[in-house]
Amino acid sequence: MTDTKRYALIQGDADLRDVQDYLPSNYTATSTEDGILISGHDRFGWTLDGYVLPRLGSALIAGKEVFK
Repeated sequence: MTDTKRYALIQGDADLRDVQDYLPSNYTATSTEDGILISGHDRFGWTLDGYVLPRLGSALIAGKEVFK
């Protein structure tokens, strides 16, 4: 478990509602002018790189971690 907030960006024609449906409760998604921004904290195995991005990838929604 980490207190560091993590971010990922989804660019392209992904739908915000579809992305939100794939996220665990410790991550959120919002629309920005650059795409869909995912943000949150890793909790109990629900991690950005180990769960969130691979799960989105299973729906052919590609995201990439970004650092703020």
